[in-house]
Amino acid sequence: MIKTIGKAIAGVMLVTAAMNSYASIDGMKVVLVQGFQAKDLDESHRSSKASQHGSYDKYLKWRAENEYWNGPWKGKADAFIWWDSKERVTGGIATDVKNQIKALSTNSNFKGKPILLVTHSTGDLVIRHALKKLGNWGVSTNNFKVVAVMDFAGAGGGTEIADIANDVANGSGAVNSAQKAAVKAFMGFTPQKGKLGVMTDLRPSNARSINSGSSAYPRFRFVGTGWAYAGATKPFLKGMDDSVVPLHSACMASSNGKYDSCSKSIANNGKIQSISKAPSSIWSNYYPILMGEKTHHGGAIGTQTGSQFATVNLSLIHISEP
Repeated sequence: MIKTIGKAIAGVMLVTAAMNSYASIDGMKVVLVQGFQAKDLDESHRSSKASQHGSYDKYLKWRAENEYWNGPWKGKADAFIWWDSKERVTGGIATDVKNQIKALSTNSNFKGKPILLVTHSTGDLVIRHALKKLGNWGVSTNNFKVVAVMDFAGAGGGTEIADIANDVANGSGAVNSAQKAAVKAFMGFTPQKGKLGVMTDLRPSNARSINSGSSAYPRFRFVGTGWAYAGATKPFLKGMDDSVVPLHSACMASSNGKYDSCSKSIANNGKIQSISKAPSSIWSNYYPILMGEKTHHGGAIGTQTGSQFATVNLSLIHISEP
C-alpha cells in the first residue's frame, strides 16, 4: 500500500506541475492524445475539411494541434497524437497511432527521453491499446520512454451513450425519442447504420474487452460529474457522470457499475462521508487522483471554472492485481 500511496502523491504532483506556468514538466516531453470527434462520422464535414486542407488526414493533424487542445494543455505540448473517429481502435486508429509513435521514437527530440502522455476521453482507450502493442509494432520502450499517463475524463471503460447511438443507427425499436435526442445532442446529428466508427468500440462491453486489466505504466485519472448538453445525456449514463463518460469508466473500476464516487469515503465535492456506491476495486496501476463535482466532459481539459475538487484517498481503494 505504501507503493500505492507513493504513486498517488506523484500523481498529485504531476497535476500541480502541469498547471504551473512552465512549458515543460520536470524535463518530460508532453504528448497530448485527443478523444472522440463525432464530426469525423459526418461525410459532408469530411468532404469540406478534406477540400480545405488538402486531405482529411492533414485536417486531423491540424485540428489536434490547433483546435482540440485549446485550453491550458496546448502551451505545454511537445507533440500531438491524432486519429480518425471514423476508424476502429484496433484497426485504422491503431495504424495512425503506431506510425506517429514510431516517428516520435526515432526523433532525436524524443528518443530515449521521459514522456508524459496526456489523454482525453477516448484517447484513454486508444493509448491503452497502443501501449500494450508497442513490442508488436517494433517500438522500443527505451526509445519511446513513457513514464506516466494522465487521463482526463477517460473513456477506457466505454460509455452507455455509445450503446444508444448504435441502437439509434441500427433502428432498434426499443429506442425512444428522449434517447434519440440525447444522441443527437452529443453528436450534433443522428448516426447512420454502418458508419459508427469508434463509437462501436466505446460500447462498455466492447471497450472493457480491449486490452483490459492492469497497466505497465502508472495512469493518473481526473474525473468529473458536471453537466453539459442541457442534461440530455445524463438519464442514460450509469451512475454519476460528466455528461459523456460514467464514473465506472472514468475511475477505471474493475467492474461496470453505478458509482457515485471513485472513493468509498469522499464525495466528488470533497465532503468526507461514506459512499455506498463506489468501486470495490480499480484496475491495477490506475489511480483516480482528482474528482471535480461540477466539471463536465470538455471542461476536464478546457478552461471551465467554478468546480469543487477532491483528492482521492487511495488507501481506501483496493487496487486489483493483474
